[in-house]
Amino acid sequence: MSKTPHIGLDYIQDVIDVRKIDPSPYQHRRHFDGNKLKELAASIQREGLIEPIIVRAIHKRYQLIAGERRLRAVRDVTEMETIQAQIVIAGDLQARRISAAENLQREDLSSIETIEAIVEIVDAELIEDTQYASMGRKPADRVKTLLGKLDSVRRSEGLGYEVASEAKLTSNKFIGSVQEIFKNLPKPVKWLSFYLNDLPLLMDFCEDVQDISIKHNPWRRPGLQSVGIRTLLAKYCDHHPICQRCRTPGPDLIIQPEIHGLSF
Repeated sequence: MSKTPHIGLDYIQDVIDVRKIDPSPYQHRRHFDGNKLKELAASIQREGLIEPIIVRAIHKRYQLIAGERRLRAVRDVTEMETIQAQIVIAGDLQARRISAAENLQREDLSSIETIEAIVEIVDAELIEDTQYASMGRKPADRVKTLLGKLDSVRRSEGLGYEVASEAKLTSNKFIGSVQEIFKNLPKPVKWLSFYLNDLPLLMDFCEDVQDISIKHNPWRRPGLQSVGIRTLLAKYCDHHPICQRCRTPGPDLIIQPEIHGLSF
């Protein structure tokens, strides 16, 4: 048994039947470009699979952890019946962390898929803390709540206001971990910038706007989607006035296109 070079887990390398591989429950990527899958499939047929997919064994089948594009290319485009895989020993949390990190390293992720991957990484790193776990039912809700608490303390202290002891304790408990998580992302981003400029697209705008963002990917890196959000809303949301999931905007919705030097 060997250890995977990037994630340090024990694995056995084998060739497995693509029909026995189930999708990852932690895969939140929504769009796979059909033409690029065909190109990848042609490359695999020509040169072989350079990097095996990563799976774990569950109930006499396999669950995908990393390598969805490679699996789709082989299974859906070619006539190949098997694929090279690293079969790892991983628990649910480990599988989730690996999947999220692998997603974020993909070059062709849309902005909103990048935001979702960052949310997954943050949530997976903090979910074992009971206080954090109680902040919401879904990963995005928990991340938004925590970052909102940190930002509230930051703003209050900046204005010279007294901060409640409970809020201060929460900030002191999590701020170091949050800064470290965002610093160590494959593509680092400041947590405050993520909270103010990126997370609103995932939390506050309707699926029509999100789907257009994914399919056309007008802003490839976090921080730019809030710049053009008014353009998307004007074109694709029938209800607009800053949407808030097609409702009146709440006080937490912050859109600051001017910070990037761009306007619409």
